[in-house]
Parts: sequence; structure tokens; C-alpha cells
Amino acid sequence: MFQGTIPAPMRAIVRETAGSWPRGPVYVPCCGNFTIERSLAGMGFALHSSDVSIYTTAIGRWLTGQPVGIRLRGESTDQLGWLDESLDDDVGTVATMMLGTRFLASVGRRGIWHERVVRSYRDQWAVKHAETIERLSRADVALASYEVEDVRTWLKKVPRDAPVCSFPPFYGGGYEKLYEPLNQHFTWDAPQYEPLSDADVIDVLGVITDRPYWLTASNHDVSELRHYLRGVIKATPRAAPFYVYASQAPTRIVAPRQAIEPVTAPRLRGGEELEGPLSLALLKPGQFNALRSRYLNPRIAPGAANLAVAVKDGGGRVLGVFAMAPGNYKPDEAYLLSDFAVAPTDYPRLSKLIVLAATSAEAQLLCQRAFSRRMRTVLTTAFSNNPVSMKYRGLLRLVKRGPSNEDGWKFQLQYQGPMGGHTLAEALEKWAKRWGAGATTTQTGV
Repeated sequence: MFQGTIPAPMRAIVRETAGSWPRGPVYVPCCGNFTIERSLAGMGFALHSSDVSIYTTAIGRWLTGQPVGIRLRGESTDQLGWLDESLDDDVGTVATMMLGTRFLASVGRRGIWHERVVRSYRDQWAVKHAETIERLSRADVALASYEVEDVRTWLKKVPRDAPVCSFPPFYGGGYEKLYEPLNQHFTWDAPQYEPLSDADVIDVLGVITDRPYWLTASNHDVSELRHYLRGVIKATPRAAPFYVYASQAPTRIVAPRQAIEPVTAPRLRGGEELEGPLSLALLKPGQFNALRSRYLNPRIAPGAANLAVAVKDGGGRVLGVFAMAPGNYKPDEAYLLSDFAVAPTDYPRLSKLIVLAATSAEAQLLCQRAFSRRMRTVLTTAFSNNPVSMKYRGLLRLVKRGPSNEDGWKFQLQYQGPMGGHTLAEALEKWAKRWGAGATTTQTGV
């Protein structure tokens, strides 16, 4: 219900650490999505919070019985006039802000996907809004006060001996970008302040720690605070690590753990000849994790797959795996989340056969059944130190090249291509002619 990016293990650490603090007021600057307040609920603290964002202020004012003070901008009436009746200066406005974070970024943008998002929320607004209000009514967060004020000035008012707990914005300008769609369409008595730069974030951390009781976290590894490092949290393989600093706290390390299940099917090995015909077999999540851990490049952070499939040859041996998820931008596009071949084998271009299998008519049918929609194209992302990916070259079309956002790679490449243009039999025949010398395209012994 509350929007935010603080991982769940952080709540347990906050509650455990605060257990040794003296009961009384606790001050929470940059309270964001009230993760800290929810973690400390019921522990006997008087919670005083502050922030400057429109989203947080809506919740904070509602929790402290203040008028929310948010209205629809006049220039947005034509597009969003249907929201006006939901702005009651109370919990209805809070529910509108929460739901708005999910669809307002698509308002006014061209494209089928954006148009469908806005239309869906408008058509279902009465139900979604009522459900959100009902969930908010069950919130057990109690605030002693909430103020709209910049963290740099608000901290000067906090008693020097009172505990402070805060997760400041991790990047300069983070708040402004996150809530830009809300500010674009709604007006309120927004405070005047200078956005925090990356250097300001470090300075704020220094002010928070100048007291006997405090806890803070950041995805900055702050060298000045290493003496107070109490934990490192990496909730998922693709998540940025959180560094937890506190005046007093037990040390903790939180690392991702993935479930593994055995795969009993044999795999193609060196010295063995690949046989046709090809077939596809669905994998359980644990089986996909096991094969991915064994064969995927360990420098590639794994993601969660909606559909994982093993590609097998005529002898029942696993040749490789591909995994799919629904595309984010086109309703008829599947996202090829992962594809890899087993190794070692006598076929150095075996990975190309897995790509061909992933774009086959048989794979298209599996995706359509899994995602309940027609699939016509596939999109994937490759990380490489070369400007092209040799695995996808000649099979998919390079549509975008840019600098990598993953450590250890120079380029981030996006490839796209059609699905269903060939069968598994045709995929094997094409691959055998160009890259699979020695492979048998028909079932042996028949």
C-alpha cells in the first residue's frame, strides 16, 4: 500500500535496534513512505516525522488529522477531471495520491500501452479508490507530529539527546524525479527548498549521527561512518546493497537466497552428437535456478522468470534454457529474460540454437498460454564489452545500444525480432547448416 524501496529485512533491523533506545520521542526526517514509523509502531515511542514531498505530506497530514491541502491543477482538468470528486482533503486524497503514483506517468503520453493504463484506471477508479481507502483505514501507524520542512533545517530543532532514525534520499534529486507526475497534475502549499545534492546527502548523514542514539541507512558506502557499520543488506540479486549504520546495534548481513530443485534430465556433453527432433519442457522455478546457476555467466544478475523452458534434443538431453516474461511496453511482445546453452559441448554456437528455439512457433504458443495474450515479437537485453552480441547477431535485430548500467560491461544492447516465424524443426535445420556441423537433424534409430 505504501510506496517505497526499503527492503523488508530493514524493518526487523530498525525494530531490533530501537529496542535499546529510551522510550519517548523519536525523530524521523526524510520519512518517505513511513517505513521506519511502521517498524516502530507499538513500541511506545512518540514519533515525530518530516518530509517535503507531495506524496509523503498527504499521508503525514492525514495521520496527524491535518487537512491534506492538495487540489487538481486547472490545466489538468480536461484529462483528469474525473479525479476531482475523490479529493476530499482527507483519506480520499491520500488514496488518490497512492493510486496516482501507478498511472499518472502515462497521462498524456502516446502509445498503446500508456493509453491502456490510463483507460484501465479510469474505468475501474471507483472500485480501486474504495479498496485503497478501506486498506488505509486499517493502518496502525500513529504519529505525534508531522511537519513539511527541509531536513537540513528540521534537524536543527531536534533535541540533541533524542533518537533519530532516517533513510535520507539515496541520490541527489531523487524525490523530485520520483513524484514528478504528482506535482505535474496537483497543486499544494509546497515548501521552498534546494534539492539535496549527493554531497548534501553525506552532510545530512553526519548531522544525524551526532547524538547518542541513531540509525541510518544508505546505498552509499560512507567511509566516514565505517566504524558504525552494523549491517549490509542485499535483498535480491539485482538490488543495490544497503549499508546500515547505527550508534549501537548487533551486526547483520542479509543476502539473497534462491530455492534450488534437482534437474534429473541428462545434459548434452562433450563428445556427444546432438540429435533431432527438438522439444520444449517447462521448468519449475527451482529447476530454472539450478540450471541458471550452473551455466549462466555469474556476472549477470538474475531476474524472476514467469516462464522457464528447457530445450531438449531427440535423446532427451537438455541443450539449454530460455526464460520469458511479459513485455513492459507492447502488449504483444515477450521479454526474453534469459537464454543460455549447457557446456561444455562440441558445438561452440549452441547458444544460437537456444535463441532460435525461443523464437519458434512452439515457444510462441507457450508464451501465449502463459501470458493470456497474443505474442508477435520478442525483446531482450544483452550486456557485452563489444558493440554487438555475436549470440544474437543474424537472429535478432539490434534496436538500441548504450553504455551498460551493470558493472563489468561496456555496452547494454537491446535486440528485437519476430516470434513464430519458424518451427523447432526448421530452427534445428537452419542452425545445423550454419553453425552445428555434425548435428543430426532427425531422430536417430528410427
